[in-house]
Amino acid sequence: MFDYTVATNKSVDEAVEALTNSLKEVKFGVLWDFDVKETLHNKGFEDFTQTFRILEVCNPKAASEVLEMEEKVSYFLPCKVVVYSSKDGGTKIGMPRPTVLMENIDQNDVKEFAKDIEKTMIKAIDEAAK
Repeated sequence: MFDYTVATNKSVDEAVEALTNSLKEVKFGVLWDFDVKETLHNKGFEDFTQTFRILEVCNPKAASEVLEMEEKVSYFLPCKVVVYSSKDGGTKIGMPRPTVLMENIDQNDVKEFAKDIEKTMIKAIDEAAK
């Protein structure tokens, strides 16, 4: 599967706050919090009602290490985690799986590194969703 996505009973804002805290626990920081609905409203798309918050997150040590292995990994950095109000009425937290993003990088060390990052990110997402 391309993504890892979980549902939560939290509101989008509560989930973003919980995710920010759980990411800190695994040494990731939020570099940017992009509020899609607010941006679209500011651009005149007032009827866009679904809430999406796209968080760009990074662990500087991990980024440094993986970029030493393969510079094209920079195409996938920083990692993205999305918190959104689903059309089914709930809140979801999800990300593209780093292992899937690295499928076309032909280096086993990078692929192993992606597995570790994915496990860490899943841990943070699962904790935030509780």
